[in-house]
Amino acid sequence: MQEVKRSLRKELIARRKAISAQYKQLADESIFAQLKPLIDAADSVLTYVSTDIEVDTRRVLEYCFSTNKAVAVPVSGDTELSFYEIRSFDDLESGRFGIYEPRERSSEHIGSAASLCIVPALCADGSGLRLGYGRGYYDRYLSSFRGTSVIICYSDFRMEVPAEPHDKRADITIFDTSD
Repeated sequence: MQEVKRSLRKELIARRKAISAQYKQLADESIFAQLKPLIDAADSVLTYVSTDIEVDTRRVLEYCFSTNKAVAVPVSGDTELSFYEIRSFDDLESGRFGIYEPRERSSEHIGSAASLCIVPALCADGSGLRLGYGRGYYDRYLSSFRGTSVIICYSDFRMEVPAEPHDKRADITIFDTSD
């Protein structure tokens, strides 16, 4: 199963790199529009900082900053994720794997039952299963997260996901409707 997932990740990353800028922009707008009510209902938002091939979370961060919504981004350790609150893009620095992380890490943001955790995915099936980047960070994090978890994914990457018993389902999956 690990080899199947590894091969699929490689294929999906190549496909992501080939997405047109126009499709990405429309899809990102569609996903954000669907995500916004969940953000508004949450007391805090835990989200990754997107790279060029991922669904844009920078607009999520901008929205949280502009509405004074508590927002936290992850730092990846050897096996675990920890989230730390940020108040602006100035609070970020390039970290492990070239992913932006919070500079200040004095107080971990645990989240609550009313928190929203936005989960990255290379592909997703619509039932809460996803294929990530293969390190298991979010599977481990979601196993004890008490709030609502949401996968955001491009509709062109909606497919059956090879799953293993340790793979955790998210509560909600959002795909773009930009077609």
